[in-house]
Amino acid sequence: MATKDKGEAGENPLVPNAKLRAMYVAMREARTLEEAVARQPPGKGRKQRPVSIRRQEAVRAGTALQLGPNDLVSDAAPSAGMASILGLDPFSLLKAFTSPETNTPSIPRLLPMIESAEERLRMTLGAALGLKAQGHKGVIVAYVGKGELGAATYGKFLKLAAKYELPVIFVVLPHPKKWDDEAKVAKAAGKSGVPGIPVDACDVVALYRVTQESLGRTRAGDGPVLIECVNWRLKGSRNTATATDPLENLKSFLLGRKIATPAWFKQADIDSRKRLKTKGAASKQIFKSSPDYTI
Repeated sequence: MATKDKGEAGENPLVPNAKLRAMYVAMREARTLEEAVARQPPGKGRKQRPVSIRRQEAVRAGTALQLGPNDLVSDAAPSAGMASILGLDPFSLLKAFTSPETNTPSIPRLLPMIESAEERLRMTLGAALGLKAQGHKGVIVAYVGKGELGAATYGKFLKLAAKYELPVIFVVLPHPKKWDDEAKVAKAAGKSGVPGIPVDACDVVALYRVTQESLGRTRAGDGPVLIECVNWRLKGSRNTATATDPLENLKSFLLGRKIATPAWFKQADIDSRKRLKTKGAASKQIFKSSPDYTI
């Protein structure tokens, strides 16, 4: 008879050590991929700088790694890093996001991307209503920038989602250059009938746990949740926000808990680059520009 895997000694059964290491790998791979995309030589048909989730890796991994095949994602624009976290092959993404002949790849479970946050959330609530009406257990994770909507507009959508108990987890992305100590959106969510939870934007473990609990609530039919990702002001810091690097934050946590070793991190970083090694001359040029990308 097969025995149940007891896991590693002292680990949290809700977030096993293997899952913690997998989070780092997902975050590291997303950043490595986006750095490779950003190194594309100019003049190759790319009209604008590709969208990046740099410094949002903890937010994206913590809220998306638990999603299943019936869950959907609402986002403003496609990014190679987010597509990687959602499970697409890094090699294919590198080619798709750097080749002028290839359109942005189709990303499974991602709703059509609309620049207007208001229109995007209107579509999100409609899709959520459809999921609920059809009896599906799917959940929609909707990413919204901190400054994309005003308080009144947030309130309008949150009240609608609460009224119909829609299966939506709103994720408010951190402001890239400001401290967010007050977590105003989370406070406003409570007034609209939606639980609002502020979470450190650099703490992927906390984000994973909050998302884990939120998914359980939403799948059970108890309605939406809002997670506000916050850049907490560090003691003695100046007014300009310099957020902690989420990869370094997780690395320190794993080393401190002896969940991973320096050798493990070195190998994980090497492996993330190896998965992007390609056969074509154009792809070799992407890595040639930096000694950090020697494989």
